[in-house]
Amino acid sequence: MKFPSDDEILATLDRLSGAMADDLESPHLEFKPWANAKDDMRVAVEYAVCFANAEGGVMVFGVADKTRGRAAAIHGAKGYDLDVWRRGIFDATRPHLPVEVSELAVPEGTGRLLLVRVPAGENPPYGTAQGVFKQRIGKNCMPLDHASFQRGRIASGALDWSGQPAHGVRLADLDPVEMGRARAILRGKNPESDLLRANDADFLKGLGAMRAGQVTHTGLLLFGQAEVIAAHCPQAQVHYVHQPSDTAAARNDQWRVGLLLALERIEQTFSGPANPEEELSVGLFKLRVPAFPLDSVREAVLNALTHRDYADPGEVLIRHTQREVVVTSPGGFVGGITVENFLRHEPVARNRTLADALVRLRLVEAAGMGRRRMWVQALSLGKPAPRPESDGHRVTLRLFNTGCDSAMAGLVSRLNQEGRDIGLDTLLVLSQLREHPYMDADAAARLLRVDVDEARRLLDELGPSGLGLLERKSHTRSATFHLTKGIARELLGKAAYTKTRGLNPIRYAEMVREYLHDHPSISNREVRELLGLGESPTAQVEASRYLKKWSGPSGFLSAEGSGAKRSYRLKEVS
Repeated sequence: MKFPSDDEILATLDRLSGAMADDLESPHLEFKPWANAKDDMRVAVEYAVCFANAEGGVMVFGVADKTRGRAAAIHGAKGYDLDVWRRGIFDATRPHLPVEVSELAVPEGTGRLLLVRVPAGENPPYGTAQGVFKQRIGKNCMPLDHASFQRGRIASGALDWSGQPAHGVRLADLDPVEMGRARAILRGKNPESDLLRANDADFLKGLGAMRAGQVTHTGLLLFGQAEVIAAHCPQAQVHYVHQPSDTAAARNDQWRVGLLLALERIEQTFSGPANPEEELSVGLFKLRVPAFPLDSVREAVLNALTHRDYADPGEVLIRHTQREVVVTSPGGFVGGITVENFLRHEPVARNRTLADALVRLRLVEAAGMGRRRMWVQALSLGKPAPRPESDGHRVTLRLFNTGCDSAMAGLVSRLNQEGRDIGLDTLLVLSQLREHPYMDADAAARLLRVDVDEARRLLDELGPSGLGLLERKSHTRSATFHLTKGIARELLGKAAYTKTRGLNPIRYAEMVREYLHDHPSISNREVRELLGLGESPTAQVEASRYLKKWSGPSGFLSAEGSGAKRSYRLKEVS
């Protein structure tokens, strides 16, 4: 949401000559008269949660909203401290809200207005420390009704819906077959588990499926009979669509059954002909690789079933085509997780009891390693990395099938056999360097979602004194890294290292001459691109040094222009 800018607010104030401020308010703009800093901060706190529970907005203090005429309405604000207001609103809201507090100069009154800009909240619902919950509806701040409040708490993970009683569901409504399925899963993964020796009642309690003698939503989702799930939780539906071509749907299945049975059906589907295998030669071995690794599909579906918003009436949709599997689940990310930090953020469960039950059954890992394993499986085979997406209302994860790369698979297999730890960060760097000849710490930081110092440390670990996968060019903080000769040859072919490393500097002048036979001029940036020097400050200085030498009295270039616009041409032969 783009809030009204200062200029737009000033333009709105110009309209006060023919209207009252109240008439000029909008879902994202609120005018308030100024009384004193203490009382008005209390007003600001309530409006902050009101805006945060909607699309965000701006409060303008120092304007009477029921007075016509600019001179009469604008009286300004005084006696406040901007930092005190920022900290005060942050401390008085739950969850805490960071807001922007600023001043706006006007000719009337005290000469300034106080502005409070509130972004749309990432984890609504928001309330005051005193328990007031409001939401902006049109131009008004209205109390959140109980149903909306509960939905908001469930959506944000503030309320563990999965641990709440499933009202109207009895122990007799649970399916013994599904409980047996859970025991079989646990027996196969952890035969020493104490839960296997428990009777049914204690088994259900141990999984959080029953609490205080009542079946929880976790119990309903895992073990409920199909007709009971349909009656009490119809949104718990998994929809699988298989499209072998753009115009044909081979399957269009909708399952409203226990989650363990739904997961088993997905596993059966991706263990059959719908998920064809490719044979790779890796050294002396033959490796059969499915189009979509079963572990990755299982993890994507489990994430969707576990972390979806069950207050949302939508379904979990699995769309399976020849090129991708797309898993979409209702509800946006929770707990600060974003597309950007998806791999780095600690796991946050919207449905804590359900997530814990699946951890106890050894279907998911509490540490969130499953997410990273999906990336490792794809990159180890030379496939594109999975891609998470979210529009705030749903989360989508895409798994891609573009064929396997035997060179990448062979390299990873060999390095693992040699005891060299090929983790996710290493795979991300190797995959990037298959497409780009150089990488510096800034580029690695963006790729790995870490700070520059950590990225530099990781690159050094891949260098000669570490895993020996990369070579370092320059010993400054702006150093670039590229694949070693052996790794480049193994991944990209015989000529890759020579091209990546850069031809011998003796031939740099020859390459620039050849370039200028086909182009009228060349710039510092084009020289770096031609010679593969990279984009770092060190590379810019290195290119400048060559250009200065070649444009000297005995050189073959003539310089034109200055600064960033300087370019170079071949000298005319007299």
